[in-house]
Amino acid sequence: MERLHADDPREAGPYTLVARLGAGGMGAVYLGRSSGGRTVAVKMVRPDLAVDGAFRDRFRREVAAARRVSGAFTAPVVDADPDARAPWMATAFVVGVSLHRAVAAHGPLPEDALRMLTAGLAEALVGIHAAEVIHRDLKPANVLLALDGPHVIDFGIARATDGTALTSTGSVIGSAPYMSPEQALGQHLTPASDVFSLGTTVAFAACGESPFGDGASAAVLFRVVHTEPDLSAVPARLRPLIERCLAKEPERRPSPREVIAYVQGLAGRSDPRLGYGDGPRADRPAEPAGWLPDPVAAEVLALRTALGTPPEPDPTVPLTGPVEDLVPPPERRGPGRRKLLLGLTGGALAVAGGGTVWALNRDGSLAGDGSGAGGGGSGGASGGTPGPSRPSPDSVPDAKLTWQTKLPGAAVQVLPGNGIVACVTLREVVGLDRQGGTAWTVKGEDHGMYFSAMSTTALRIAAVDGTRLYAAGTATATPTPGRSAVRAAVLSIRLTDGKEPWTATLDDQGSAGVLGFPGVRGGRAYLLPLTMDESGTSEMAVWALDLGTRRTAWLHKARAMPVFWGLPRSGGGLLYADTERIVAVGTKGTMTWSKEFKAALLGAAGAYFLVVDDHGTLVAFDTAKGTRAWTVPDVVGASRLGDGVATDERGTVAYVLVRDTDGGLSLVALDAATGKARWRRPVPADAKGSPAPGARLLYADGNVYRIGADGMLWAFDAANGAPRWKYGGFKGISATNLAWAAGDRRLCIADTGATTVAALDANGA
Repeated sequence: MERLHADDPREAGPYTLVARLGAGGMGAVYLGRSSGGRTVAVKMVRPDLAVDGAFRDRFRREVAAARRVSGAFTAPVVDADPDARAPWMATAFVVGVSLHRAVAAHGPLPEDALRMLTAGLAEALVGIHAAEVIHRDLKPANVLLALDGPHVIDFGIARATDGTALTSTGSVIGSAPYMSPEQALGQHLTPASDVFSLGTTVAFAACGESPFGDGASAAVLFRVVHTEPDLSAVPARLRPLIERCLAKEPERRPSPREVIAYVQGLAGRSDPRLGYGDGPRADRPAEPAGWLPDPVAAEVLALRTALGTPPEPDPTVPLTGPVEDLVPPPERRGPGRRKLLLGLTGGALAVAGGGTVWALNRDGSLAGDGSGAGGGGSGGASGGTPGPSRPSPDSVPDAKLTWQTKLPGAAVQVLPGNGIVACVTLREVVGLDRQGGTAWTVKGEDHGMYFSAMSTTALRIAAVDGTRLYAAGTATATPTPGRSAVRAAVLSIRLTDGKEPWTATLDDQGSAGVLGFPGVRGGRAYLLPLTMDESGTSEMAVWALDLGTRRTAWLHKARAMPVFWGLPRSGGGLLYADTERIVAVGTKGTMTWSKEFKAALLGAAGAYFLVVDDHGTLVAFDTAKGTRAWTVPDVVGASRLGDGVATDERGTVAYVLVRDTDGGLSLVALDAATGKARWRRPVPADAKGSPAPGARLLYADGNVYRIGADGMLWAFDAANGAPRWKYGGFKGISATNLAWAAGDRRLCIADTGATTVAALDANGA
C-alpha cells in the first residue's frame, strides 16, 4: 500500500480513503474505511474518464452487474455511486492469495483442498447464476484462497444471461486456457460456460498447469475446441466430475448444484468444512485456514500482518483481499520471457471486485502493470536523448469520429480499402460503406468455414490486396483415414461488394485451421496453419498459397509457434520469430538462415528484416544472408498484438518508438538503408498510471498512428513527427482489446470485447 498523495481524493461517499492500493487505466483503487470501521476496496474513476459519457455508461453497467452478485464466495459490491462527479465503487476487501500464485509458489493442492475449492467455486456460481449473470472469466487468477474458503472476484467482463448490456453472439473475451469451447468460437453463452471454466480451474489446481496446455492463445483455443484435456494428475475420485465439467457440449455439463452434491458425496456430510446446501454456506472451517495447505495458510496469515493490523472491520464483511504481493515468497523469480510475450503472466495483486493488477517493486512499493512514467508508460532510464520538449496532450487538437456503428458480433479485425471497411468476426465478414452503413455481408457458414477462434491473440486472420479480401480460418472437409474433418482454408471475395467468392484449402497436408495471417505479397498469401500428421501430432507451419492457381506453393514446418513475423515488400519469403530464435524462410519454403534470438519486435523495411532484442536494441538483418547491417538502441518492443514498427508505402522509412532519458518516449523515423534518424520527436505522455503494453504503430496517408498505453489514439505527421490530432473515445479500454487498420484516407478501430466499430478521417476532421 502507498500513502495518499496530495492530489488523491480523501473521501468517496461515506468512506474515508486511508491508503492507495494502486492505479490502473480506469483510475485508482484505495483502502477505504467507514465511520463504523468497515474496510472496503474503493475503485475511483479517473477525472478525465468521468466526463466521458460512453465510459461512464460502461462503468454504470459494470456496477449494476457486480451488484447483482452476492454470496459467501464472492467479493460483493457494498456501495457505489456511478453518477457522482468522480464515480466510485466499493467492494468487500478480501485478503487472500490467488490460486494462480499459490500453485505457482507451493505446487498443486492436495485432494481435500481440491474438494473445498471445487465446492466453493460451485457455490459461488450458484449465487452468480441466480443473479442471472455469467462470469465469463473464471480462472486461477480470479480465485482468492482466503482463510474462510475460496472467493471468486473480478466481474469486469461478466454479463447478464438475458443478453442485455454488452453481451452479444460473436463477442469473444476472456482467458484462452479457461474459456469454454462455445466462448472460444464466439457463440451464445449460457451458465454452463462458467462450469467448463470451473473444471479447467480445478484441473489447474490439481495439475499445476492448464489441462489444455500452454503457448500462444490461438493454439490453446484450438485445443479447447477440438482436443481432450489432460486430467492425468486430477485425483481419481474427482476426475469423473471434472471430465463432465469439461464436456464440449454445454448440455452435458453438470449444474453448479450437481457439482456441490458430488463433492458432498465424496467427503461425506460429516466433514465440518463442507456445509454446502441449497442456501448460503452454513459452516466455516473449524480451524483458521484449516482447509489450506500449511505454506499457503502461512502466506495468507502473513498478509494480514502486512496490512498493519487495521481496525476491526464490520463482521459481515471479511477482512480479506488480494494484496498478496506485499509478502513475496522466498527466492521469488520474475515471469519468464515466453509468458511475457504471450500475455500469460499471472499473480501479483488483484483488488477484489476491481480487477486491477499490481506488482511489488524492488523497494517494496506497489506499482501498476506499467510504470506510467512519461509518454507510453514504458518507464526505465535509457541512453537516448530527449530532443525537443515533450508536447502537452492538451495542446493537440481532438479529432471527431466520421462514424461509429454496431455489428452483429465482435470484429476481430478491420480492413479499409476501395471505399469499404471489411469487419471480420468469427462467423462473418461485414462490409461497411463510407457512412458506416452495411454494404454487404458474407457468412462463413455459407462457404463451409468459420474464420478463427483467436480474437484474444495478436495474430491476424485476414488481409486486403488490391481489390480482394482474403479471410482465413477452418473449413469442414470429408474425413479421410488418418485425417481430421477440418482443414486450413482461405476465403477470397471482392472487396467492393463481397461477391466473386472462391476458397482454397490445405488439402495435401492434414491441418486443423489457420491461426495467423502475415499477409499477401507478390501474388502469394502467407498463412500460419496448425498441421497434423497421421498420428495426430500437431505442429505449426508457414503456408504459401499461390493466389493465381489457388494451390499450395510450399509448406514450411516450424519448430515452434511464431510470435512475430516480418514480410518484405518484395523478394518473397518471410522472417518469423518464436520465443527462442528467428528463422528466415526463402521463396521456395526452405530455411535460408536462423539465429538464436529473443525477439521483442519484428518487421521488414527495404532490404532488411528489423528485429528488436529483449534489451531494446533494434538490429537490421540482410534478408538473404542474415548479416547485420546496422543497429539502433533503446527501441520499444511490440505489444502482444504486434504493430511495433511501421513503414512508409515504399519501405524506405521505418517508424519506431524509443525511450528517452525522462522516462517518456519519442517517435523516430529511421532511414531503412542506413538506420540513421531522419527526425526524432517526443510524443505526448500517456495518462499517469497507464500500463505499458508495448509499441503499436501504423503508417498510412502521410500519418503515423499510435495507440497509447491508455487507449488514446494519436496521429503524427510522417514528414516531421509533429502531433496532428488525438482521439480519446477508446480511453479506459485496454489497448490490447483494440483492433485497428489504416488506409483509404481513414483510421478504423474496433473494440474486440464489444461490437463497436468506428472510423476517423486521416485529417481528424
